[in-house]
Amino acid sequence: MIGRVTHTATAGLVSLFLAGALVACASYTPERAVFVPVVAGEATAALLLSREVKATFADGVVYTLPEGSQWHRVGALVQGDVYRPLDASLPAGKPADAQAWLVASRGKLLGVYEPARSLYTPLPAPQVLPFSQRR
Repeated sequence: MIGRVTHTATAGLVSLFLAGALVACASYTPERAVFVPVVAGEATAALLLSREVKATFADGVVYTLPEGSQWHRVGALVQGDVYRPLDASLPAGKPADAQAWLVASRGKLLGVYEPARSLYTPLPAPQVLPFSQRR
């Protein structure tokens, strides 16, 4: 009986290790994305962040989205809607002149889109994005 319990426990630990290895290998690297812009006549209201949001990417880069910042929906990717800042640019790391736009769906920040390079970078875990409509 002890041999069977030990074998079962070992198999369970191996399964747990393999599951952890798969999660650790999950890719959070930038990927090519097809951007579909908002139709010219489609009006979208500016959205306001009701509190600060800090988004940490797998490589350790942290984006701070300030409370009160304004965002405008400019298009979509397969992953979600794309929002461009109205009041400041969001740097995309390197090169310094690159910009990043938010990608969100169902009230959650999923990642960023770099329009200059047509790249989408996902967050390791989606974050709540507290948007409210600007009045």
